[in-house]
Amino acid sequence: MEKFGILRGHSRIKTDGSGRIKLPSSFARIVKEHYGREIFFTSVEGESGLIFPMKIWLEKERRLLQAPSMEPSVKKYLSLTSYYGKVLSLDSKERILIPQILRESASLEGDLVLLGKLNYIEVWNDQKLREKFNTNPFTDEDSAELAKWGI
Repeated sequence: MEKFGILRGHSRIKTDGSGRIKLPSSFARIVKEHYGREIFFTSVEGESGLIFPMKIWLEKERRLLQAPSMEPSVKKYLSLTSYYGKVLSLDSKERILIPQILRESASLEGDLVLLGKLNYIEVWNDQKLREKFNTNPFTDEDSAELAKWGI
């Protein structure tokens, strides 16, 4: 078992007829062992879903409480994550129901891709993600920016 619950890599999955997804065992094991079964499923822009283990989301909320509440970017972030967000728990088969609003806005039905993003999971419609990669490829400028962080 890893000391830290790092979510990495990707998995291709399909939604079931009810709009549920089953977390792949590699992701489900890390979430359950390091964070518990409760998650916050949300989005910021509505084009993909974000699955935060509740412990990670609570830390984010703690930091948001320290920010000026009238700051426009804080207000916008809270409005968007609340609009798209829903608190959920993994069921006994490690499934979660994708919020209806995200099934519609992000086309989160059918073939999906889950991307491990260290302490959360990004959920994409497979075709939309491929289009995003094609229109916004990794560039030399991106590489130079990462090099500033020693990456």
